[in-house]
Amino acid sequence: MVRETGVSYYGVAYPDRAIYDFRELLDYGCNAVLFGVSEFDYWFWHDNTLKLIEEAKLRGFTVYIDLWGWGKVFGGEPPSIFLQKHHDCRQVTAKGVVYPAACFNTEEFRNYVIERVEKLAKESDADYFFWDEPHYAWLKDDWTCRCPTCLKLFKEEYGYEMPKELTKDVIEFRQKKIVEFLKVLSETVKKADSSKKICVCLLPTTEAVVGISDWETIAKIPEVDMVATDPYWIGSGMSREEGLKWFTELGIKIVELGKKYGKETQLWVQAFRIPKNRVDEVVDGILKAGELGVDSIFVWCYRAGQGSILASEDSNYTWRKIAYAFKKVRAKAR
Repeated sequence: MVRETGVSYYGVAYPDRAIYDFRELLDYGCNAVLFGVSEFDYWFWHDNTLKLIEEAKLRGFTVYIDLWGWGKVFGGEPPSIFLQKHHDCRQVTAKGVVYPAACFNTEEFRNYVIERVEKLAKESDADYFFWDEPHYAWLKDDWTCRCPTCLKLFKEEYGYEMPKELTKDVIEFRQKKIVEFLKVLSETVKKADSSKKICVCLLPTTEAVVGISDWETIAKIPEVDMVATDPYWIGSGMSREEGLKWFTELGIKIVELGKKYGKETQLWVQAFRIPKNRVDEVVDGILKAGELGVDSIFVWCYRAGQGSILASEDSNYTWRKIAYAFKKVRAKAR
């Protein structure tokens, strides 16, 4: 049964201004909000980020913290401060291209994220930490990571040089390292504040090049409380029929995964770059998620991306239709 409907929120750093948006969210059927906290936000707007979370909690929202675009190994548009300062910790493709994404396995990146996550967990009133689309970088006909750290670790674990092909051992190694990274981050949160929960949002694919081809390896992590995915079919170029079929299939998969491992479940519906003639599909997705019985339904992003690079063709109209769908889902859940 759906218990919450929410939206990703970012770009407003002053709590006294954000409270007007929070009132709108309540009016629009939301009872949860995900704060997209970039590396820049953490550094530059640290105090106000904590106050934004506090104000949202005071108004009854369930609050998520999303490491938005950190190291470019989590989903999101923001640039990475870490990458600007640590060129030697970047992922390297099989063809030798140094790619602008941090390597999960470098000690510098792990320590960088762990230190900041621990601080956020101790200082904030957030309910969930949200690991957003954890993935390796990939290019057409190329994959990562074969940086010096990965080559060293692979040889230590498998006893031979890492191949330049995605062999069974390479696929296993890459997935194992993502799982280890997420487990360490999740443990860090729990040690800092055992009341906080962890949600992992998986990219809607099991292609080995992304890094997580077996979703059960994530659901098995004891510290993970919720599993999620975001099948954005409109952005993938699918038709309504094809897209809703794909969305439903992955929604069922998430629900079954949650039941098998005793995890909460969440589905995301695309609410950015929506053509005006496809707005009803956003409504269809929200209502379908409600029928599937997930615990949580979110849309990306607030006001359908109005004024940003993610703006929908008619953001105001799209946002109003989202409110209609959220209220309908919440009414059925009562």
